[in-house]
Amino acid sequence: MWTLSVCIPIYNSDVRSLVDTLCAQIEQFKLNQINIVLVDDASEDQYKPLLNFNHQAVQCHLLTENIGRSKIRNAFLKYTTSTHLLFIDGDSCVKNSDFLLAYKRYLDQNPNCKVLVGASCYDHNPPPTNQRLRWKYSSKRESLTFDERKRDTQHGFKTNNFVIERELLIENPFDERLNGYGHEDTLFGFQLFKKGIQIDQIDNPVWNLNLDTNEIFLMKTDEALRNLLWISINFELLGLETASPLLRIYKRLKTFVITRLILGMLYWKSPLLKSLLQTGKAPLFIFDFYRLGRLWYLDKNTQNKIS
Repeated sequence: MWTLSVCIPIYNSDVRSLVDTLCAQIEQFKLNQINIVLVDDASEDQYKPLLNFNHQAVQCHLLTENIGRSKIRNAFLKYTTSTHLLFIDGDSCVKNSDFLLAYKRYLDQNPNCKVLVGASCYDHNPPPTNQRLRWKYSSKRESLTFDERKRDTQHGFKTNNFVIERELLIENPFDERLNGYGHEDTLFGFQLFKKGIQIDQIDNPVWNLNLDTNEIFLMKTDEALRNLLWISINFELLGLETASPLLRIYKRLKTFVITRLILGMLYWKSPLLKSLLQTGKAPLFIFDFYRLGRLWYLDKNTQNKIS
């Protein structure tokens, strides 16, 4: 019989509402096969008093050093014994009143399920302009409908709200060489796909309502681009560009002299593009131009260090 641990990695976020909602569903539906495991990645001191939970289904572990997005997901193997792990980001909100019950029903009906994606979604109403860049990009590019996910199970794999069989994660851990923000999920999902592991889909999303400011999201974008470039160099034979349209376009543009000049121009214009993006009002193609220019700069910088 399967068991499920809801694994919530935490860093400087208040998870009380999320945990209370999940505990209420465990009690309401008598989900004795499900528990909740929290691992705090050395959050700032003001967040630690928010991690006192008395519910018997909740375990909480506090790390003394920050280990990052890949390592903390692997670390849940140390703190759990369940056959399946459900990963949810700490800044998420449960959308459906039968959220856990939906997973239970699926696992009951599909006992051999290896990976199951519930995904996340964003509010249709635009936030304040100082948070609009992240909202616009995530809601239009990252948040796919259930039908879209079923048609293309490898595209846009995200680690927020997905179930994985414990033994599969042991055999295929997150790559802990990736540091900072971004694309650990891209690599992880694509490696599963390349190994022929079936990724199932379920219409059971969570809300992602905690949005970064435009400035913070642009800082995180640079971290993500560094990781994407690192993956493309270290996993060149994997063919990751099929899962990353940005990387695919970038590699095509840098093939020819004239298009390399375009990339250079985008880099030199990046301060102007960044200023436009910070307003929250720029269209997404400006963000695409900005990222291509930054990739060009980071790539050249990497090549210079290698040579």
